[in-house]
Amino acid sequence: MNTDPFTLPRPEQRSHQVSGLHVEQAVPLDAGAFRHPVLMVHGAFHGWWAYARWLTWFATLGVPAYALSVRNHEGSRVLSADEYRQTGIEHYVDDIATVLDWIGEPAVLIGHSLGGLMVQKAAEDRDVVAVACIGSASPAGVGPTRDFTWDEDEPLMFDRARMRGAMFEEIDDATFEAIYSRLVPESTRALNQSGLAGVDVDPAKITAPMIFLGTAHDGVGLHPAEKLASFFDAEHMTVPGTSHDVLLEDSGLRVAAHILGWLCRTVPGFLPR
Repeated sequence: MNTDPFTLPRPEQRSHQVSGLHVEQAVPLDAGAFRHPVLMVHGAFHGWWAYARWLTWFATLGVPAYALSVRNHEGSRVLSADEYRQTGIEHYVDDIATVLDWIGEPAVLIGHSLGGLMVQKAAEDRDVVAVACIGSASPAGVGPTRDFTWDEDEPLMFDRARMRGAMFEEIDDATFEAIYSRLVPESTRALNQSGLAGVDVDPAKITAPMIFLGTAHDGVGLHPAEKLASFFDAEHMTVPGTSHDVLLEDSGLRVAAHILGWLCRTVPGFLPR
């Protein structure tokens, strides 16, 4: 119990292993003022920690919050070189399904970058509350974002200069170094599936409302949010003062606030009980 009425208490945070997947949970202080939980899915190179601020923020407001690391990312089961070479988006979607089953109730899926494509695919055949995609990769129906193939013999990792130029703009050097130290090489097969329109997603199979949020300074070369939104007949917006890796920027919680406001307006019964 908080005995200091002038200090905002932090939600309890719990770490779980779910079939070899790391899941981080933030428990609302009031046992959940909102009806549905959120499950947040990171993009390429990252892990659950990309949503460290968002976990605390959502739970402080009363939303049960979860973030996972997909296989071979921080805290989750380590794959052999051959297993990782064969890992694709379909395997990451299986990881999302595993965690949704463990949560045990319909959730809001939030996906960033490559994780945006993962949650689109996961929503095809799962009972989800809503889908929010941030700086998202695209399904086949939207088209490729590059015209070359990366060699799939080894996982891919960008050096500091390329990573910063593509993904980060609104952070200082020390913050960038702290983030870069936690990044891991990504499955090149999964990246090729994403960039070369290798993942089919059928909008007709997704019954949950969707929103696509673009960032103002994105050097990754993705399709704009409005193009994805048009494909899915969904809402979209671009958040000023943000770059691709917005989750870890000071401006990132503005994006989270837009998502929460959209959920309250769009999802029946999502508002506090």
